[in-house]
Amino acid sequence: MDDKASIIVVEDDRRMGLALQRHLTKAGYRVILADSGQSLRQAYRRTEADLVLLDLNLGNEDGIDIARELASTTSVAVIIITGRLDLEDRVEGLDAGADDYLVKPFEIDELLARIRAVLRRRALDDIPAGVVECGPFRLDTATQILHRNGASATDLTLTGTEARLFGILLRQHGRAVSRERLSNRGPQDPGDRSIDVHIGNIRRKLREAGLGELAISPVRGFGYRLILNGTDAPTETPAEPPIETQPAP
Repeated sequence: MDDKASIIVVEDDRRMGLALQRHLTKAGYRVILADSGQSLRQAYRRTEADLVLLDLNLGNEDGIDIARELASTTSVAVIIITGRLDLEDRVEGLDAGADDYLVKPFEIDELLARIRAVLRRRALDDIPAGVVECGPFRLDTATQILHRNGASATDLTLTGTEARLFGILLRQHGRAVSRERLSNRGPQDPGDRSIDVHIGNIRRKLREAGLGELAISPVRGFGYRLILNGTDAPTETPAEPPIETQPAP
């Protein structure tokens, strides 16, 4: 998929934008340049691109607000690229619905690897069999809605990334799932907290929706597991299938 994917690069530094366009085009992507939120919206209406590389510093508009808008109104994947170094900025970007976050300066090979990983995850999200059921709960990964049946019926809307992560945990109910499997991009940088932030957002939404019977617990040094109705997970974690990968463009 990703050798034909289209990417909108939102960067108000024209030299940086042209450099990214050159590298991404060489890697096989179709690239559209935008230098503002307005030109991004126009480009997306024309192309319905697969992914947006979004710089946070865009002058009149805050990139965080744009990321939040994209997450709530489109299905496009978003990778934030920025010179902001603070951890709070990274967390805020992921909270806004971005799929990943990369701090400038960065190596182009790392950017390409993150693009491949995000597009791989989105491709998995598009698999037709997108309904996961566990007890009274039903997650539709296409609509990104978690539904609880019964007298206290509740619908909870998740972002695309949250629905993917929650779907994995729901399918593996009671079993620990590694961070590598959740991220679908192999061993992680110890400082990369993107999975933890997304899981934290899911837990908060569950709590606010009154869905306390669904508990996501950390597994120290490994990942997370989901427990329904407070039932204990197995004491032995079954071996996980290998992470599926796709060849690079």
